[in-house]
Amino acid sequence: MRLKLSCIIIFLNSLFLLAQNKNVNVDSLINISEFQVFKDVKYGDYKRNSLDIWLADSKEKTPLLIYIHGGGFVGGNKDHAYRKNNFNRLKKLLNNNISFATINYRFMNNEDGILSSLNDAKRALQYIKYNHEKFNIDKTKIGLMGSSAGATSSLWIGFNDDMSDNNSDDPIDRENTTVTCLVGIAAAHSMDLRRWRDMIDLDQNYFDEITRKYTKGAGLDVDRWEEKTFEEEYLSKIDFFEKMDSGDPPFFIVNFGKNRKPKNIADFHHNPMHAKVLKQKGDELKIKNVVYATGIGIIDPSNTGMVEFIIEQLN
Repeated sequence: MRLKLSCIIIFLNSLFLLAQNKNVNVDSLINISEFQVFKDVKYGDYKRNSLDIWLADSKEKTPLLIYIHGGGFVGGNKDHAYRKNNFNRLKKLLNNNISFATINYRFMNNEDGILSSLNDAKRALQYIKYNHEKFNIDKTKIGLMGSSAGATSSLWIGFNDDMSDNNSDDPIDRENTTVTCLVGIAAAHSMDLRRWRDMIDLDQNYFDEITRKYTKGAGLDVDRWEEKTFEEEYLSKIDFFEKMDSGDPPFFIVNFGKNRKPKNIADFHHNPMHAKVLKQKGDELKIKNVVYATGIGIIDPSNTGMVEFIIEQLN
């Protein structure tokens, strides 16, 4: 048991480190001709509304995992899924009859902050559900996975109640947004930054300093977003922690590092205490969860690995 646990910890840490490496040649890892692949499919009206989808070789409809890249809502792209360790995981899913998609989305902006990013991820999910026949997808078995900002987007969709708009003229908007499982690497438990501050009892002045630096670095109007960050109407749209309930899907979370004073917003976003808070809430609501935050002593007793969890939930 101890050996198996050590292997899981090494695997998870390797996953995080390898995710930082450059993209690798897809052909060196997998023969693309073995699979049907749709590249740069447009799922919305904006330039960054595109996705790739890899279809498992099956006559029957297959489950699907959608990957949402990280980048602090200000950078990154869907090709992160083709970095070596991510692509090794993709191969395992395809070989277990699970199709795979990876998406681009709009970045944080001065009009609605991260809402564009979140809503694009939702739109991509609804687009695939609407086109489930074309892609041979079982739309009742779709999981979401992401790292950092992508993990947060996944949790935002999964912990909100169904966000379909039955009155919309667009049939894609009428597709439900319920999913089967969630996977987050370096996830935040909320997008209400006050929860982050209270989570580790951070000094308010220091908290204000690092949030201002982040906002400025993102090219946003600092004064506007310093106020907007704590506007209740805005927070009600982007936060998801209080919307968690017992009907939410199972989730897998892995956050690295120790609980220390954050140097910046990214450091704050990835703090392992987020994993602890998510686990506490999940346990309280009796939502199945697998959580690893080894830096603060959280190791799931099942020793379930990430790919194992996805396959178990989607098959």
